[in-house]
Amino acid sequence: MTNIEFGRILRASTSGFAVGCRVSQLQAPAFGGLVKAQPVDAREAIYGLIYDMHIDDDPLVRRLVLAETPSTELINDQRENRMLPIEMSVLAVGYQVQGSIRHGLPPRPPLNLDPVELVRDPAEIRAFTSQLGYLRLILRANSNNVPIDQLLVAHVRDVYLLRGEDVGWATAVTQEIIELLRSNYDMLVPTLEALSDALPVLPVMGGN
Repeated sequence: MTNIEFGRILRASTSGFAVGCRVSQLQAPAFGGLVKAQPVDAREAIYGLIYDMHIDDDPLVRRLVLAETPSTELINDQRENRMLPIEMSVLAVGYQVQGSIRHGLPPRPPLNLDPVELVRDPAEIRAFTSQLGYLRLILRANSNNVPIDQLLVAHVRDVYLLRGEDVGWATAVTQEIIELLRSNYDMLVPTLEALSDALPVLPVMGGN
């Protein structure tokens, strides 16, 4: 399995970036997915997690919504041919310099129109998730728009499958989350409950 290019940078900061894509490109990315802004020059590749996806309307969409039975052809034309992008918000969690992956905020943001890939290469997934320092960045996300517990669950479930249902990795992640959130019981309990529902194969999670 290889990485899938699905969009380009709309705007960015060191803490995250927004990606735009067409409807036809929406089949690959999903909430919690690990993505990489991959510039074509020598700048750093920047990793992040998708934490929000939204689609803006326009006057034509408003008219179509009010129509009783808009034709399939008209709906498909609106979705596939018009230039309104689907927008995804990404939380920065790491970067790559000269082939070395580092967890932390990047030294500089990606640039407008840099291509963005959904990371699906098993070797790259393992390389990024072999160390768990990036979990701190997720838990410390200061934006009210980041659903931290649900983002963690979606990401862990996705990587667990991409790593070949790696129970050992998921167990290590769960123990790390317990350690990081032990002073924040209000977040710890619902996060563990959600993880247990998503990955009931883990005995350490099922016992909470």
